[in-house]
Amino acid sequence: MMSNDRSQHSRPLRTLLGSASFRATLLAFVAISQHDAYAAEAASPRHKNSRSTQPIPHRNVERSSVKTSVKSPVPMTASRPEEIHVSGQNRRHQLLHVAQSVSTYSGAELRQLNVTKTTDLLGMTPGLYMTTSKLSPSQESTQLVIRGVGTNAQLEPATGIYVDGVYMPALDFDVGFMDPERVDIYKGPQNTQFARNAEAGVVSIVTTPPGEHTVRRARVGLDSFATLTSQLYLSGRIARNLYGSIIADYSRSDGYIKNNGKSKFPLTDPYFPNQDLLALYGSHIKLNRYTGIEQKGGFRTDLRYKPTQRLEFRLVGDYHRDNGNQNGAGPLDSCHCYTVNGDLAYQANSVNYGAAFIASYTLPYVKLSTITSWRESRSDVPLDFVGDSRLQNNLQDIYSEQQSKMQEFRIESVGQRRLTWNAGFTAYKDREYTNRFYMLSDLDSPDGTQHSLYSGIWNSQIVSLRRTGYSGYGELAYAITPRLHLTAGIRYLWEDTSASGLERYVIPANNVLSAPLSSLSSWGGSFNTPALSERRWNRALPSATLRYDLAPSSSVYLRYAQGYKSGSYQKAPVIPSDVSPVLPETTDTYEMGIKSQLNKKILVELAGFDTELHNQQVDSTVVRNGITSNAITNAGASRITGFEANLDWHITPRFDVDANAAYTPSRFLDYVIHPGSGRAAVVRTGSALPSTPDWTANIRGAYTLPLSKTQSLMFQANFRWVNSTYVGTNATSADPILHIPSWNQLDLKVMYRGRRWSASLYGNNVLNRYIVLSKFNTFFALPSGNYIHDVVAPPANVGFDVTANF
Repeated sequence: MMSNDRSQHSRPLRTLLGSASFRATLLAFVAISQHDAYAAEAASPRHKNSRSTQPIPHRNVERSSVKTSVKSPVPMTASRPEEIHVSGQNRRHQLLHVAQSVSTYSGAELRQLNVTKTTDLLGMTPGLYMTTSKLSPSQESTQLVIRGVGTNAQLEPATGIYVDGVYMPALDFDVGFMDPERVDIYKGPQNTQFARNAEAGVVSIVTTPPGEHTVRRARVGLDSFATLTSQLYLSGRIARNLYGSIIADYSRSDGYIKNNGKSKFPLTDPYFPNQDLLALYGSHIKLNRYTGIEQKGGFRTDLRYKPTQRLEFRLVGDYHRDNGNQNGAGPLDSCHCYTVNGDLAYQANSVNYGAAFIASYTLPYVKLSTITSWRESRSDVPLDFVGDSRLQNNLQDIYSEQQSKMQEFRIESVGQRRLTWNAGFTAYKDREYTNRFYMLSDLDSPDGTQHSLYSGIWNSQIVSLRRTGYSGYGELAYAITPRLHLTAGIRYLWEDTSASGLERYVIPANNVLSAPLSSLSSWGGSFNTPALSERRWNRALPSATLRYDLAPSSSVYLRYAQGYKSGSYQKAPVIPSDVSPVLPETTDTYEMGIKSQLNKKILVELAGFDTELHNQQVDSTVVRNGITSNAITNAGASRITGFEANLDWHITPRFDVDANAAYTPSRFLDYVIHPGSGRAAVVRTGSALPSTPDWTANIRGAYTLPLSKTQSLMFQANFRWVNSTYVGTNATSADPILHIPSWNQLDLKVMYRGRRWSASLYGNNVLNRYIVLSKFNTFFALPSGNYIHDVVAPPANVGFDVTANF
């Protein structure tokens, strides 16, 4: 057994070393290493024709690598490589010498690219994609996938989202950036840099703290979807050592999806004419009249007190609200359009808010810091489950609540020394409540020839989760030689998760059933007695990196990290035994990379990686007691082995090109689905992972034309391409494999920059591609497979915005 265990743990490394993608990456390493060695020799004082190897200076274009991890919005000096804050705790690192893949975007760059939320970065960021839940295609049920990890969107996200070090619950993952200083996207497990572990990676949003400099800025914009956006930002000194800022934004939009549905009050099921099912079983759900207009608004405040150079306090609070998303389940795949033709439509609502207290004290050799945070989120997302007006009164509504409370303490060394370290402790409490309610009155085929077992069903699936966790982590970094650096870290975590689950449904007598079928027989004859369960988990998660500096601006590295995704419970139980734990998912990730500034004009980053997932949490459909339902199980294993390449080329002082490509092939090593009820097992072993495109590529060019010392015009084009993927498992007819076609998008922009104001004219998706990001299958309606919905990106859109500093 011991020899087999060793073989299994060494297999990912052998796979990485033997893969074609790794060999190609290694050849590039060798070529760049030879170039760097020659450059280092040429720069030596002993070399007669010494050539400067200083980093690329700032230019008159607001530019930092959107695809590479070697640039920064902070100014550079002639004596050191360009630096950027890349740590979750605001430590300054040299990005060229950070031994992992990190994609970073400055705030100016995000505005230049018209990026306002994380999902806008799909196709631009290597290895980043998204997945949706089989239960709902809404934004609230969407999660991020990094390098193929995190494809199950029903449980806790594999990608952690942080704002100024504060953990954001799943419902908050894409609330918008609200004018950040930068956004950093870390690839691979993160065990020692953030408050909570993250299996796939981390999206770290960093805002600009208020300071002595007074900032007053207003921004307005309008686009062809009648989207009006406005934002106001104020920041500066309030009193001695006291600073504050507030940013508020509001937008309203007609949207790019036309929903022809109408709001019906009261909404009844003709099979239960004398019962208000929504009032009886739709706990917390409130249907609001559909207006066809989506409105978003929110604010964020930051109060900063710095009594001494060493001591600092920040009190941060924010509130966001989204009302009226009209996309429903999305247009039917067969129409290839932007119209939802269901008979029902209601306003979707979501709200999230929270506060955090952040304190730090810096001693000559040590920095102490603490973060205390609290967040609340709620969402209510009603939609026409079928999306075809010929089938009437089919409502699904998922109401969700999430709460997260967290306390983190951290201590770390400061300064550049041979031995550096950090250690921390985190305690957190999470609470989650979900009611998945549907009332499906009409599921027979429109021509009346096929009859659905589920016509007339009402259903309420209620799950409440509580999670208490503690974790401690530490990391040591030691410079073995001036060029060779070793880092080792570990996180130990302990979690207790309790669940309460309840399923209530009745299928009336219909064209298939001669007598009603209900959940009473399975749930002890009661609609109000939940099943209870509790489980505890603990795990130690090691990580290590070895980095060698080829030159002052080039390094190669090898990294290993073990990732962990928390265990949890089913979100859609059908029988009491479904309220049973889903085991934690773990990963072993190896990464080898090189980051190099080849000369004053070219920055390059290459990374090869191999990730093996164990006990992978996957969702499929099964049949229990004759009812088709969704289930989450632990598959045996899967593997993703690929590479990423990034290039940033300053061709002339006015013309810049950024490009990247990612190859992320994946496969299940062991995945067999047992649908139940005598159905044959479905073997998915050898298949690719869902929501994981094999290839992505992006190229951006920007040309700046100076008009005067303080004025310029910038012309930009950005093109991205994403390979095809799929969703679904083929476990039952309710869960077919749905193909997601490859897509591309071209965005154009012209931007004027002046001393006090700027303006831009842009066109997004100017080739007007029909871009399908994911798909959702209505699995009860007949004919089966006729009601597949597209989760689509916007069509061609033209707009402008104006920003003024006053």
